[in-house]
Amino acid sequence: MAKRVYVREIYFYIVCLIALILFIVGITTIFDSAFTYIKPAVYATRANVAPAFADQYKDYSKEEINELIEEEIQSSINTEKTFALRSLIRGGIFILISIPLFIIHWRKAQAMWRMPEVT
Repeated sequence: MAKRVYVREIYFYIVCLIALILFIVGITTIFDSAFTYIKPAVYATRANVAPAFADQYKDYSKEEINELIEEEIQSSINTEKTFALRSLIRGGIFILISIPLFIIHWRKAQAMWRMPEVT
């Protein structure tokens, strides 16, 4: 006789699938964030920022303008690192949520699978 599948059992397996997807997203987020934190993708370069600062601060000396440019670039790098760190934490939370979610629902689904047939 074929095993009867219950809606509750299907629910447990669907939650397990969602937990696996959440785990994969968490791992991917952690790797991407770690690489971004190590080597931030900053678009504020000296070549991009210098013309704007030269026009805006005409009465400043060249050293002061260079200092402002460096502060702007460093600020952009710090912002990218902050976003990467937040994303790294978010990925870790995804993993911390997905593991117990999967284990609990997988055990319940397996327990339902082993239940004897009710006739």
